[in-house]
Amino acid sequence: MDGTYLPRDVRSAIKYIKNSDLYRREKPFQILIDIPEDVPDQRFTNLVYDAKEEIFHDVRGKEQEYSLNDNGFMYRQHNFGFDDYEDRSAVEAHYLPKIDQLIRAEVEDVDKVFLFDWRVRHQVTSSTSTSSKLKSIENSLDITLHYHVWKPLRKPVEDWPLAVCDGSNLEEDDVLETDHVRRQYNGANMNALYREKYRWYYLHRQGPEELLILKQFDSAANVKVIRAPIPTARKCPS
Repeated sequence: MDGTYLPRDVRSAIKYIKNSDLYRREKPFQILIDIPEDVPDQRFTNLVYDAKEEIFHDVRGKEQEYSLNDNGFMYRQHNFGFDDYEDRSAVEAHYLPKIDQLIRAEVEDVDKVFLFDWRVRHQVTSSTSTSSKLKSIENSLDITLHYHVWKPLRKPVEDWPLAVCDGSNLEEDDVLETDHVRRQYNGANMNALYREKYRWYYLHRQGPEELLILKQFDSAANVKVIRAPIPTARKCPS
């Protein structure tokens, strides 16, 4: 990295869940399947959003300053030597074992790794989610850590990079758990309420060998960051 690089900090609006009395009476929810006609409540969601402008700070050249325990995210350089993302069998046979090795190499004191889910995303718009399967794994272990590994597949990100909120100033009452009802499973997302204290970061032109590792949850009592750092995709200039 030479001394000529200038960080591409950008301003962009982000939708926070609105702090409403409604959520004291009922849990936030989003139904992603058809609702039967005989059900009295035909609402697909009760989510109400509030858009706020934020500054997204470019971490390029400072990637090593952020860590999972201090910030809830980190960037790592890694070449998996894999390109067959359209072949599900190939992903599960060859790519996911490399993710297992990555987690064991980058995270301290890992005993067991459960690869819960994977998918090719075209755009990221909300926080991380949980399901009954993930809960059952969590309940079977003394200490659990949930991580997400995200990377561009083949080319640097030119637009809509993945941004994260620094988890070091994210507290439990800053987020509302939101039920997601799908045809195959029920899960939950964590939606953030607006707070002036948030600090947002992204990596300008993140490339295929630049991995973003996110901490979703840490059950240990002696760590600084226990919650997900709220990932979101933002429109940014190239």
